[in-house]
Amino acid sequence: MAKASILAIFLASVATFASSKKDSASDQCGVYLAESSTDHVLGSFAGKPYHRDDAIGSRDAIVQFVDIRENNRHLAGEDDGQRLENFLGTCWSGDATGGMSEGDEVISAVGGPCFSSTGHVGMINAVIYQPATLLRTDSDLLSSGYDEATSPGYGAFTTYHNLTLLAVDKIPEGMELFLDFGMEYNRYDDTTKPNLDDYRKMDEAMEKMVEFFNKHAENLGEKAASEVYEFMKKDVLDLTAEKRAPAARSLLPDTYHGLQEIIDRGGSALFSNPEVVKDLDWLKMNGYCQDNLVVGVSTIEHAGRGAFASRHMKKGEVVSAMPLVALNQGREALAMVESEEDAEEYGTEASTRTHQLLYNYMLEHPQSSALFLPAGAMTFYINHGGKKKANVKMMWSTKEWSNVEGAHETDLDDLSLVGAIDMILELVATRPIKKGEEVLLDYGDDWANAWNEHVSKWNEATKDATHSKSAMVLNEIHHSVGKPAQPFPTIEEAEGTGAEEDEHAMLQCHLLYDEDKIERRRNQDGTRTKVYPWIPYPVAGESRLKTESAFRGVNRVGCDILERSGDAKSGYKYVVRPRVGEGPGVLVKNVPHYAIRYADKPYRNGQHGLNAFRHAIQFPDEIFPDVWRDLSYEEGHGANDEL
Repeated sequence: MAKASILAIFLASVATFASSKKDSASDQCGVYLAESSTDHVLGSFAGKPYHRDDAIGSRDAIVQFVDIRENNRHLAGEDDGQRLENFLGTCWSGDATGGMSEGDEVISAVGGPCFSSTGHVGMINAVIYQPATLLRTDSDLLSSGYDEATSPGYGAFTTYHNLTLLAVDKIPEGMELFLDFGMEYNRYDDTTKPNLDDYRKMDEAMEKMVEFFNKHAENLGEKAASEVYEFMKKDVLDLTAEKRAPAARSLLPDTYHGLQEIIDRGGSALFSNPEVVKDLDWLKMNGYCQDNLVVGVSTIEHAGRGAFASRHMKKGEVVSAMPLVALNQGREALAMVESEEDAEEYGTEASTRTHQLLYNYMLEHPQSSALFLPAGAMTFYINHGGKKKANVKMMWSTKEWSNVEGAHETDLDDLSLVGAIDMILELVATRPIKKGEEVLLDYGDDWANAWNEHVSKWNEATKDATHSKSAMVLNEIHHSVGKPAQPFPTIEEAEGTGAEEDEHAMLQCHLLYDEDKIERRRNQDGTRTKVYPWIPYPVAGESRLKTESAFRGVNRVGCDILERSGDAKSGYKYVVRPRVGEGPGVLVKNVPHYAIRYADKPYRNGQHGLNAFRHAIQFPDEIFPDVWRDLSYEEGHGANDEL
């Protein structure tokens, strides 16, 4: 990836995001949901060819939830704890999605291809593109009239968005998407199986072998040419690949005559795993399209962003599929329990303060203690339309590869063991939906009544509340789309003015620096401070996926701005001091403007507010299995009344 491509790809992502409601979408679906080629699990498949650095699918929402293990230390027995871990195993780390500052432990609930794609040690072809979420902007929402200081929707919807998959290799039409879940998860060091490096290196080696044999095989003769090939397969590989030699050797054909066929079939990975490419007609008939929806500002007041049709949809057509993940004792699991330390400080008993924002995105039934995460593509954006405006409804999947009937017969205690592939809901159009029209669902009467009550009491509940600018608002000042960049103030400029950074927000920088190019700056007290130049990529080179950069969650740290140079036209650059560790520290120079962002301090985002609206979406009674009903109607409503 060229060094300039980080900003270029991100800007293209922003442009697409800002105009996604208006942009024309191809009639050909870009990514499908179906059964994986690797096992009876969900998989995502390319509906069209992708080149390296192409974005895949739509820009999805992310719901961050915090400290869930800490808040569930009371879980009795190993079974309850394991059920919670089964749920958390379907989520991502907050580091990968930009949510790492929300709390002590941050976990990200995601949907779409980021949820439904699986891993493969040797065929990773897509990654979560972290700059898209870390450098996201909110000009669309803030310019729509949304005011977080007065809106009853404040804290009721996620402000994390623009979740993007990026192709890291050429992906042919019909090929399954395989994500990078980390070297340990993918068993990258397993010497018995080819990994990504093995496939790539052997493809390069085979091209050189073909060139050699095309040039010399005739002169050598068949016997000598075969002996040379065997020497390459064994002795040369043992010497060059060392412990990886057995895995690498497994990719070579029996004779040198088979080398060209492997190259012609797209390389060793596709040749060795032909099942990972599905016929496009099969995907159209048996899969679900995952890019029928795009994001835009909702037409529903106080709802934030919404989901809009990217193409015309007929009545009865599946707009989006929603694989479900069960969370046993869900209302209790998502409770935010006041710590004993906080209770002692405020002179109260430890109790439930509120519920996680994730609760707003879950499906619930009043006669069940379980909640269900609907992890569909872009479905986190679908808002409540009521009975009059709703244009989709929930129905169970009838796909042959999804064992929905088996899930419906599974006891609630064992439901967390059922894979999302066997619990798929379809959002079906109840009438024709025009391209660009907002897709709306009826959340249920209980939800509507709770929301109306919340709105009616909002002004009274918040009349004495003080409101500070959030990171979203502060970032709009410095990174607004279509407006000149406003410079970040230095510490000296901000001192005494109370400007910008306050108790709610903190300044953070995405930092990588070249430790081999050190300078030393003399301080007034005679000491010296180390100064390093900012770099966009690691000095040692790019990673095995060539996606390592400064713009990753692990490289985002608190920082102070000491100096500024440049202007809006040429671009601002800064000298910053990272807030890490103790001691004299270091300085980093030439930090670009776009590498600096505000982030809400832990537990200061609106989603943690005690007055934020909380209510799950109602699971339609007529399709809810009887075996999942473990509560009386009164018990279920009593649990909601506690909110």
